[in-house]
Amino acid sequence: MSVINVLDFKTANLIAAGEVVERPSSVVKELVENSIDAGAKRVTVEIRGGGISMIRVTDDGCGMSAEDLPRCVLRHATSKISCGDDLAAIGTLGFRGEALAATAAVSRMKIATKQRGDGTGHAINVTYGVCSKVTETGCPDGTAVTVSELFSNVPARRKFLKTDKTEAAAVASVCEKLALSSLNVSLTLISDGVRRFSTAGDGELKNAVYAVLGRQFAEALIPVDSTTEGINVKGAVCSPVMSRANRATELFFINGRYVRSSVISGALEDALVSFIPAEKFPAAVLFITVHPATVDVNVHPSKLEVKFSSDRPIYEAVYNAVKTCTVSGARPVLTVAPPVSPFVPVTDEYTRTEIKQISAFERENTEIKPFVPPVSEVSRADLSFTVRAPSFTDELDGKYRVREVDEDKPSAPPLPEDDTEVPRDWKFIGEAFDTYLFVEQGEDVLIIDKHAAHERLRFEELKAAMRSREKTYQTRMIPISVNATTEEADAAERYRDELTATGYEFGLEGGVIEITQTPANLSDAEAKDLFAGMLAELCEHGANPEYKKEALYERALYQVCCKGAIKNLKIFNIFDVC
Repeated sequence: MSVINVLDFKTANLIAAGEVVERPSSVVKELVENSIDAGAKRVTVEIRGGGISMIRVTDDGCGMSAEDLPRCVLRHATSKISCGDDLAAIGTLGFRGEALAATAAVSRMKIATKQRGDGTGHAINVTYGVCSKVTETGCPDGTAVTVSELFSNVPARRKFLKTDKTEAAAVASVCEKLALSSLNVSLTLISDGVRRFSTAGDGELKNAVYAVLGRQFAEALIPVDSTTEGINVKGAVCSPVMSRANRATELFFINGRYVRSSVISGALEDALVSFIPAEKFPAAVLFITVHPATVDVNVHPSKLEVKFSSDRPIYEAVYNAVKTCTVSGARPVLTVAPPVSPFVPVTDEYTRTEIKQISAFERENTEIKPFVPPVSEVSRADLSFTVRAPSFTDELDGKYRVREVDEDKPSAPPLPEDDTEVPRDWKFIGEAFDTYLFVEQGEDVLIIDKHAAHERLRFEELKAAMRSREKTYQTRMIPISVNATTEEADAAERYRDELTATGYEFGLEGGVIEITQTPANLSDAEAKDLFAGMLAELCEHGANPEYKKEALYERALYQVCCKGAIKNLKIFNIFDVC
């Protein structure tokens, strides 16, 4: 008895549809790519119910003839390639000939199309893979594809779809990347009757970024344009102030196709490693143009992954382009004003920093006050080791110089009465580069990094406040605005309970999150960074048991404490130092 079955065509189509059509956003991606390949200059995407109820993609492309209309929904039918040799140099976004057939197999589809110069258009209806007759219809030049009742004949697939808002956010994310990939195409997204965004299609990257990612992102763009060994890299990177806690804003396009590439991502991050804070990732929109024969896009049905014939040229081209823009590109000018009291006249004697080299052999003849490191008061401005205005004479002749303690400075405040044990025999020797403290303890010399110490103290203090049973929240008279991507805005709504448990209250308006309540003892900047960090974690991992309230809060809190801890104030223009 035979145990091997040859599946019928309908069942095979349903299985194949699972590879190409995962969710409504997959359908939108395939249909918009077809419109772009057809030479469209205007594309409109309309969805209802997150795309589950209805998806309509309308374009002004070349259209199809009455003879081609029934063929387009057949499996492995495409106008992009004609033989296997064409796979060696693919120049279009689509080429598999599976998208329309896979979508038609799991939905009700209607296609209306008209070629330029034809008197009338033609339409066809496809119900779960079964085609009707082609009929004449009135329609403008181009093609309109309407997909409804997605996965209604595959309940096992439909039950795994997310909520309408989540699916709508996924569609918006796909449309945003498609809009950026084709700057000469005007793309409009309408969700449940509300226009989400619309690009001008004028070929200007900044205008497209403004429409898709917002004004703050567009204003932080630094142009990139470089060619290395025939590989052209254009686009822009963003100022480090726009860095994120995940790679959601690392957008790469190979020959106009959005891709995810560890090679390109590594080159970008390596080029900006000295500019981006720890555990943060840069924001960039990069277009890489290579010869089609050197890249293989036929790796996965979603076409999001590509392989290069050689990774090294791609890495070097991206690295050199980004590195060059940080030196010569249009960049912000950073200035640091020394902290001067308004009640003290500014004189040369006041502003000059006294530097003296102290020899270890002369230490016995030097009057040194005992030093007791504070535990919870390290952030007070009156501490003797609080960071001061920078002096660029600290590194003369490449020698390490140590600053003496000013005798008229107030001593450190007394320790709080708790169980913390701090040695009382510590003696403060000096400070180097506004960063390191040298402390003598018996026969040992301790070197304390002020940034690391302050970071840990802040972390423990804020974590203790979180664990306290008392209400440690504060209401903001002026809401804190956080620009969020589509995925982040959706995550904020989906995981509102998790974020509220950490002390936040917020509202959503368009692509902006307005924070009205934050955990106590945080500045506006710290509260904003903490919220953005937790949002990035939720986007990447979701609210699974591993990321319960404490774990989610602590991971993001670590980044806030690192950023907010005292640092060496010798700040240069970050784009002048490579």
